[in-house]
This record gives sequence, structure tokens and C-alpha cells, in this order.
Amino acid sequence: MPDSPSIAVCIPTYNQAQYLIHSVRSACNQTYPNVEVWVSDDGSTDETPQVMEQLCQQFSQVHYYRQPKNLGIAGNNTWLMSQPKTDFIVRLDSDDVIFPNYVEKLVALLQKYPKAGYAHTAIQEIDEYGNTRSTCRVTRNHEFQDADDALMAAVSGYRVAANIVMFSAKALQELRYYENRPEFVEDYDLSVRIADAGYGNVYSDEILACYRVWTDVKKTRSKRKHLQLKGYVRIFTESFLPAFQRRGWDTKVLDKQRRKMAVLHSAYCFLPIFNKEERAELVNLLKQLGDSSLLRLRLFALSFGLAPFFEWQLHTELKLKGIVKDWLSKLKARSTLNTVS
Repeated sequence: MPDSPSIAVCIPTYNQAQYLIHSVRSACNQTYPNVEVWVSDDGSTDETPQVMEQLCQQFSQVHYYRQPKNLGIAGNNTWLMSQPKTDFIVRLDSDDVIFPNYVEKLVALLQKYPKAGYAHTAIQEIDEYGNTRSTCRVTRNHEFQDADDALMAAVSGYRVAANIVMFSAKALQELRYYENRPEFVEDYDLSVRIADAGYGNVYSDEILACYRVWTDVKKTRSKRKHLQLKGYVRIFTESFLPAFQRRGWDTKVLDKQRRKMAVLHSAYCFLPIFNKEERAELVNLLKQLGDSSLLRLRLFALSFGLAPFFEWQLHTELKLKGIVKDWLSKLKARSTLNTVS
């Protein structure tokens, strides 16, 4: 690895012109020298081409490509992240931004831990207007997490504060990026496959990026629930299960988590945005993910119109978990400061 590894920030985009300009500028204005910025437009129908024309004139390091047809999230990302010939690659969604020292800090971490397949950080949530919301951190005691620990930790979910990640290009090439992988939970799946391949990951508790949480007025993300559930089924059957079997690990923990996830996602499937046929497909996918007596009981209750209650319960639990995690992070930071003093 050279003393000054080469870096590319890859920004996939689709109809997010209003946010894309901030994302690209944040990638171009890094303290680390000679950062390449690659943008792949997956057939946007908004002002993305016009925005990118201006940005390409302003920043010479920007490479812009407009796909002739829509490839989807996994396809667009696979094409995009295979273009740079750099040592490290940052995946940055087009509605998020990175701080000026993001690349500099994470390059140092990946050089410090050569067995890491990717690096990630604490993030600041912002809304659609750029206003600050909450801080998100990963609760763990060490910067570096080895491959087996990362694989086991991933069973409970994608263990990053947000999907703003710097990857080892070598790891991505070895795993063929997102080629033929699930569409919509491709990031989670990649983290599992990276751990299975023997790569750990490294985390900085410093806030180095902003993750945008915006109001989904058209319920576009909710309507893609079937893609998410199909993705989860594939992750557990195609990524987790073979990885556990290769290590001789007990796979009962996977079955337990699948049942838990099926119950967790059941309320969303009964939202009024879905018609009868769509709901039937979602229920079938839930059972594929993790059938259980508890799931069937929950589905029975939801059929009587209790979806809003269960959705409220889930959001409340997640909010409380976030408050507790934030409090613990502040307590940890205060303890560290007192120790240094």
C-alpha cells in the first residue's frame, strides 16, 4: 500500500438533483489531495444532467456518466464502483454529505488496520432542509472488529451508523461488488460477504458525515417493501447460512433472527398504500423470511386494522433505543475526557 493511497468517491444518483449538488461539493472539497469523484446517473428525469454539467465545469476531478437505461440500485452501484482504479472507494449516496476531513481520517484508519475491508464513522442526521436531527453512533469498544466478530454482529442487522462507507477496492473486486445481489439491501449483504471473505472493519466514533432523513411523501420507499423482504431472505439463505456452515457454527441463531425480523416488518405490510394482491405477496415473503406462531398471531391482529398501533410501537421502541445509545455515547465520551484530563 503506498504512503498516499489513491481515493475515489462514488455517488450513485436517481432523481435527487436538489441534494446531489451538496453531495458532490462535499466530495470535491476534501483536505486529502487528488480525490476522484465519480457520479452515475441511473436515468434521472429531473434536473440532474443540468446540475452535473455545472459541477463538471466547476470541478475538474468529477467524472459524470448517465446510464442509457435504469440499472437499479445494485446494478448502478456495481457499474459505478468498478470504474475507478484507486486503492480505496467511498460510497456516498447523493442525498448525503461528507465532512472535509472524512477521506483523510478514514484513509489513516484503513492504513492502520490493513485487514479491514471497510471503514465507517459516526454521523449526524439532517432533514431535507439540512437542519440537524440526532447523532448516530455504533456501540462498540474497539476501533477494529475482526471478520468473525463482524459476521456474528451482522446477524442482528447492518452494523454501521449510516451507509456512508470507505471500502478497500481489493475487497470489492474480490467480491464482485453488488453483482447479481439483492436490490435494496445490497449494502447489508455486502457487509456480510466482506466479513465471510475474512475482512474485518474499522470504526471511528468521530462525526465525519451527514446522513439525510427526508419525508417520503409519495411513500416510494415503503412501496419497495417487497424488494427489501426478498433481499433479507437472500441474505440469510445465500450469504449468512453458507458462511456459518463453513465455520461449523450453530445456525439456530439465524433462524431465530429471521423469525424476529419477520415479526418486526409485519406491521408495514398492512399500511393502506398496499392493495390486497400486494399485501398477500408481502405476507408470503414474511413467512419465507421467518414463519412462526407469533408471526401468524401478529398477522391475524393486523388484519383487524391494528397496523397503526404496531407501527407506533415500533417507532417508539426505536426512538427510545436511539436516546439510550446517544446517552451512553455521551457518557463514554465524558469518561474518556476525564481519563485524559
